[in-house]
Amino acid sequence: MGTLDGSILNVALPTIASDLSCRIDQVAWVVMAYAATLVALMMVFGAWAQRRGYPFAYKFGYAAFLLGSTVCILSRDINMLIAGRVIQGVGAAMFQAVGIGLVTEVFPPSERGKGIGTMVMMVSAGLMAGPPIGGFLLQYFPWQSIFIINLPIGLVALVLSQMFFRKFPLPTTTARMHLTGAAALATALLTAMLGLSFFDEYPFWSLQVGGCWTLMVIAATLFIVGENRPHRALIGLDIFHNAEFSLRLVAMLLMFVALAGSLVLLPFFLQNVKGLSPRTLGLYLTILPVTMFFTARQAGWLSDRFGYRILTTGGLLLVSVGFALFQWFEVATQPVYIALSLVLIGFGVGIFGTPNASAVMGAIPQEQRATASGIVSTTRNLGMAIGIAVSTGLFAFLQNRMHLSDGAEAFLTPFHQVAILSVIAAFAGAVISFTRRNR
Repeated sequence: MGTLDGSILNVALPTIASDLSCRIDQVAWVVMAYAATLVALMMVFGAWAQRRGYPFAYKFGYAAFLLGSTVCILSRDINMLIAGRVIQGVGAAMFQAVGIGLVTEVFPPSERGKGIGTMVMMVSAGLMAGPPIGGFLLQYFPWQSIFIINLPIGLVALVLSQMFFRKFPLPTTTARMHLTGAAALATALLTAMLGLSFFDEYPFWSLQVGGCWTLMVIAATLFIVGENRPHRALIGLDIFHNAEFSLRLVAMLLMFVALAGSLVLLPFFLQNVKGLSPRTLGLYLTILPVTMFFTARQAGWLSDRFGYRILTTGGLLLVSVGFALFQWFEVATQPVYIALSLVLIGFGVGIFGTPNASAVMGAIPQEQRATASGIVSTTRNLGMAIGIAVSTGLFAFLQNRMHLSDGAEAFLTPFHQVAILSVIAAFAGAVISFTRRNR
């Protein structure tokens, strides 16, 4: 439901902007508000779920997501729609924060990769199904229909949660949830996310960017001070003393930096340089989730049997090669060549993602899995935010420095430079993966 809702919304943004008579930068906050809420709350909610249990996490998450969807359906202006997306983000942050932790809990260690791979398949299925379903709904119904379909899905999810999640034992921890630490962590992550989002619009020293990052440093300092007091710790910084856990998180972060960094510019290449229609562009963008769908579970199955090192290293090397092929993207580039590069990236992400997630969760004791799950989800979203901010900022800087303002060359020259950054980030992640334990 989370990935389906996001991919459908991307298709509907132009329609929403037209119907609500708002600018592109205003409607962009429909996406940004949701993403910022996720980043701010997932780590906090992972720690909360560790104390309250998985049944509470899913019931709370689905209920909030349904409430947010209802607000979106009833929205008559852009501000109300953004508010609805924030409420949706609160719900999604809860059930997305604990997903990997839940799978790790119910699957034995010998089948953990297969379980996580199955979950990644469902994520990919949501990404694949969103654009065609969204296109169909928008052709015959108003844009509110993309939120209406969340209601039956969410209600079924609530019923299933009630039926099956009560089999989970209640948490035995007596640790309290300290709101000061939670507020400091959420503030630090939120201001970091906003600072990154403003980076391509405002100078580094501007009030918008500098103010966000100053507040981030203050909030992060308060959080760390609180975490050094064991009786007040929210997540416990000792979790990062685990080298296997921390370094695999870094590899994941680098992979998402590489992925988001170049792929955010790819639609502009396909539409503005190659002159493809939005429908054809959408077909190219479905290559990644399709290849991930068919590789994620198999990669998890292989990691259960043969270990993590070869799969995670090889997957990121494929991603690096795929982005290296972007160097030869030109006006006359053949469609087969573009598709080949995307297939390599999609296979690489699928081969890396499941074994790495399994290795991350396998390195953590049972009593920290929900917290670790929230950290993993936050890392994924932060990596994407960093990749988008750095790539778009570098792209604009290179265009201005080279005095490139129009024509295909004005896009291709900085685009090739950004792709090099993606190659370096993916390769660095591969090096880290190669140095980690195989099991």
